[in-house]
Amino acid sequence: MTSLPVLIIGINPFALEVAHIFQKNDVVVYGFLDDDPKKQGTEIGEIPVLGTTENSDYWNLIGKSCGVFVALENPIERKKMIELIEEERKTLPVNAIHPSAQIAHVKSLGYGIYIGAGSIISPEVKIADHAIIGTGVILETGVQVEEYVQIGAGSTIGKEAKLDKNAFIGIHSTVVGSVQIGKGSTVGAGSVVIENVPSSKRVFGNPAKIL
Repeated sequence: MTSLPVLIIGINPFALEVAHIFQKNDVVVYGFLDDDPKKQGTEIGEIPVLGTTENSDYWNLIGKSCGVFVALENPIERKKMIELIEEERKTLPVNAIHPSAQIAHVKSLGYGIYIGAGSIISPEVKIADHAIIGTGVILETGVQVEEYVQIGAGSTIGKEAKLDKNAFIGIHSTVVGSVQIGKGSTVGAGSVVIENVPSSKRVFGNPAKIL
């Protein structure tokens, strides 16, 4: 967790959760940046909307005197913004980890990660950059979570399962041990995945089947 003030890009329910985590960790939220003109000059939970991402006064603070977290809900827009920050500001987003999350001695923990309240991260877990781990998620021993994976609240990922890049796991889902979820695949909410899912597929149900 950073000691610098933080700018949050995006205004939405996820961004409010991110702001709450920073506040719980005594990190100053400098403000929000959002490109919607209707949101300029407002306040969200007493945190000001400072301007757009095109406002150089604030954009140029990123990586210099402010950390940043990208809280855009659209995964494609979020990835584009993160890549722009890496290219133009030569920095990586900071992590937003709720203080109630239980994190064991993990194998590796990347940048720009969100870990929600009450999550349990077991030993030897790998979490790559920009992953989103929802509230109450359980990652059992040896799980691998690759870049830009999103895991919905209340899900359980079994021992040594692997979630490839851009995979999406819906809320309250279960992925059993050693199963692999392919790159860009989607697991519907409440599903139980008992076998590997190929890349770019959607599965749903108990047991989960390809749609």
